[in-house]
Amino acid sequence: MLFSMSKTIYYIGAGASYGKRDKNGAILEGIPVVAEIPKEFAAFRKFIEDAEIPKGEILIPGFCVTDAEKMEGYKRTMLSDIDDLQRGIQEHATIDTYARKLYLTEQFSEFNKLKDVLCSFFVWAQLEHKLDGRYDTFFANVLEEGTLDLPEDISIISWNYDSQVEMAYKAYRKDKELPVFEKNIMGKWPELRKCGRVFKINGSATFVDTSTLSLINASEKTTAAALLLIHYYDDSKSDTTDLGYQMRTHLSFAWEKSANRDNMMASLSKTTLDTEQVVVIGYSFPFFNRQTDREIIGSMTNLKKIYVQDMNADEVEQSLLAVLPEGKNIKIEKVYKCSQFCLPKEL
Repeated sequence: MLFSMSKTIYYIGAGASYGKRDKNGAILEGIPVVAEIPKEFAAFRKFIEDAEIPKGEILIPGFCVTDAEKMEGYKRTMLSDIDDLQRGIQEHATIDTYARKLYLTEQFSEFNKLKDVLCSFFVWAQLEHKLDGRYDTFFANVLEEGTLDLPEDISIISWNYDSQVEMAYKAYRKDKELPVFEKNIMGKWPELRKCGRVFKINGSATFVDTSTLSLINASEKTTAAALLLIHYYDDSKSDTTDLGYQMRTHLSFAWEKSANRDNMMASLSKTTLDTEQVVVIGYSFPFFNRQTDREIIGSMTNLKKIYVQDMNADEVEQSLLAVLPEGKNIKIEKVYKCSQFCLPKEL
């Protein structure tokens, strides 16, 4: 067998990227959670609104040259789209609820706009806030000496849009990417290498197959981050293939159809054929995702134990029970301390 299987799967949600807050609730590390989204969206909008557009030509490194007049138009459009999404957020319980409503009512133009804005927001959030330090500690504990690969026995299934996993890994190996599988890849589908891998069920907050964050970090000495993000946002809604590139948001929802979903699920099921334990971190098993959760967990035919690491582990356990296969004796162990990611005794 050419590909490797992972006995331990990390199954992560938004709580795995929560990071730290100060005594007043300001974000010190990590990604905003649902309750923080309205306040953070206001800060994101200000970041775009305050972007200073220089006169004359503006270089977008690696892509093209634009000018101030066009950039002003891109900025106005983006601010208008952000305002539309903010109103939608205020009128619905969560962004997921609003997105699902737009999808079910076939308001696809608004739905795609929501995804483009949300993608830009998560890129901004990771430029604005420090990385959740727990990922760094996790990699320090588990990476293979020498190769710095994720061990074959460990893989990660993420429901998150953020790039915290990929960014933390970059601190160890700048010349190599983690093998990441997500259903919105536009290029060649990656091969299953003999190492651990990352599956992003909802895709990624990026406009390219690699990382929009990396593009901005590599280019912002030449062009301000806000201007780069505004331009990438405009390109994501336009056909730029004549210029030799095409940007599309890689962010999506589990219930959306995708040309690569079958590829992703096939690669995932090969990885989990031998899985014996799952470590759930910061994921609540919401009803919207239940069908996909059942499909993933159900494919783990050797699953014996699930660790639930969450401050509200009792509540998570009740939702978890709804996705477990009937008739299987799977032990659940709850872990309430969340200062570092759980390293199960089986490792």
